[in-house]
Amino acid sequence: MLLNFIIILGFNFIVITILWISSLKTKRADFIDIYWGPSFFFSFLLVLVINNSFSIIEIISLSLIAIWGFRLGIYLLIRNINKTEDIRYIKIREARGDIGLYLTAYLIQIVLIPIISLPLISILDTSIGISFMHWVGILMALLGILIETIADAQLSNFKLDQKNIGKVMDKGLWYYSRHPNYFGDCLFWWGITIYCFAFSNNLFIFIAPIIMTYLLLKVSGVTMLENRLSKKKGGYTEYINSTSSFIILPKKNSK
Repeated sequence: MLLNFIIILGFNFIVITILWISSLKTKRADFIDIYWGPSFFFSFLLVLVINNSFSIIEIISLSLIAIWGFRLGIYLLIRNINKTEDIRYIKIREARGDIGLYLTAYLIQIVLIPIISLPLISILDTSIGISFMHWVGILMALLGILIETIADAQLSNFKLDQKNIGKVMDKGLWYYSRHPNYFGDCLFWWGITIYCFAFSNNLFIFIAPIIMTYLLLKVSGVTMLENRLSKKKGGYTEYINSTSSFIILPKKNSK
């Protein structure tokens, strides 16, 4: 497991460093976000090839990662291609320079990818038959992908209508959660980890969804985004008071 961890770490150090060097010329550091999803597919595929291991267990995991990762990558590519660079990266570059940007935004992904990949590499060379718990994990992962896909599509369509500029998106899944796309992302990683745990029985791999949940809630997701939206969107405070921040739930009773 340690060797495969190091392989993924080294592979992504090379790829992400190349992406950073490319960003010096393009001044589009936010394209690193597009690599995040597919990185798990390429990393796990590399490990499978090196270990010459392609069991049905691993193929199912690889397929789920491919669906989740490439959907996310394509969505972010389409969203970012016609926009200016994400303000987060601009501010980091202005404050810390290009090296500081690498250490802040790029190096953290180099470290995170192998850690989040722990559930995947834990199932190498396992041969247990698929049980009820495996199906629970698969269904959770697929449900997470579905929720994230629908939420992203609903938000994209909302933003396309010029009449909605400055308005709060509170339709569809966004009526029941302020961040249903992040909830779907989180659900996917808990699902894939439960699936892998049912084979490996390695409790340590739950560090992956715990970290992902923390990042989505406290670092790059809910907290950071809501600090910006509260200042930009009229009525967002009321939306916060009536709507679940993360999990899809019925509206709160307004008082």
